[in-house]
Formats: sequence, C-alpha cells, structure tokens
Amino acid sequence: MGVGMTEAETAGSGTQRGPSTRGPSFGTPVDPAADWVRFGAVMMVVVGAFSAFEGVTALATPDTYVTFQGTVLALDLSVWAWVHIVLGTLVFLSGLGLLRDAESGWARIAGVTVVGLSMLMQLAWLSAAPIWSIIMITLDMLVLRALVVIGGEHAVGRR
Repeated sequence: MGVGMTEAETAGSGTQRGPSTRGPSFGTPVDPAADWVRFGAVMMVVVGAFSAFEGVTALATPDTYVTFQGTVLALDLSVWAWVHIVLGTLVFLSGLGLLRDAESGWARIAGVTVVGLSMLMQLAWLSAAPIWSIIMITLDMLVLRALVVIGGEHAVGRR
C-alpha cells in the first residue's frame, strides 16, 4: 500500500492486482450454445463466399472443371455456376443474419435449410470438383452441427 492510503483507497487506485470477476467479454455471461451458433454463422459467411466465388470461377474459366461434354448432371456448366452464386449468396446472407441475432429460431431454421441445400449442391458438383466439394461438404457439416446439435435454452423448438 502507498504511504498514507487506506486499504479502500488502494483497492480503487489500481495498484493491487487481484483476480478479476469479469469474463472475456467484460462481464457478460458466457453461453456456449450461443457461441456455437455464432461459430456456425461465421462458417456460413465463409462457406457462402466460397460457394459464390466457385460459381464466378465456373463462369469465368469453365475449363477448370471436369465435365462430360460441358455438363454436370445434365445441366450446363453456366447453370451450375449461377446455382452456386445464388445459393452461396443465400448462405452468406443467412450467416450474417445469424451473426446479428444468434438466438433467432427462424434464422437458424433458414440457415439449416440453405446449408442443407448447399450440401446437396456440392454432392451433385462432386464429379466436377471432387476435392473442393468434399471440403465444402465437410464445412457444411460443421455448420449444421453448430446450428442443430446444441442444448440449453437456445435449442430450436424449446420454450
């Protein structure tokens, strides 16, 4: 303690370093379920951006992808490119919505829906870009885990 200072004055002066009661977010309670949803939302933003970029790449350089006579599952490569762009944008926007409100049941249901569609799209795209599709399916599975398999008060359908 400083000379002439009482214990209360020393505690408030910042000279003593005791254990802090504040968490990593400055006093707000930590909720692991909401953190998983936020993780899923961030991953959705990344996966959506990747998917849209993949669509733009397919439009710009169609020779990059392995196709059978210019088609993937009987659809022209440019159709698949636009499907990637549109669905990737929807995944991206849903992820931003979840980042804004991680507790929203409707945003999580929308997220699960568009990520499920993204997984199906990547499965169909598997013959054109096998390694990339497997990576994207794995990331989509992580997002689904984050949005669906959580407990506590933030589980979808719980009241």
